[in-house]
Amino acid sequence: MESQKLESFLVSFALFLEKEGRSMRDVTQGRLLLGLSFLTMMLYFWAIFLAPRDVEFLGRTISDWAVIIPVMLIVYLFLVVVAWIGWAMATTPPTIPSTGKDSEEKKGTV
Repeated sequence: MESQKLESFLVSFALFLEKEGRSMRDVTQGRLLLGLSFLTMMLYFWAIFLAPRDVEFLGRTISDWAVIIPVMLIVYLFLVVVAWIGWAMATTPPTIPSTGKDSEEKKGTV
């Protein structure tokens, strides 16, 4: 339900910007990213150091989740990169080795 409200708000905001005949400028996007990153940093600081210890979710405190989730994301990101490299290596066709005859012709023309 909340995701539908957020999606509706974002669509309305985008339509408002288009109706005004302008799009979000780089400066506005930069300010938005800056503000959201500071807000996230404050929320993360609160979650690690100031969150109440008696509140639990799935048997873990908020501070535990604030450490578990980023560590898990970093590990998964690393493993996705490793899997992508493995997939690229597995699906790239091997190079055709050149015969001695071809390489001699190339040497003679240079």
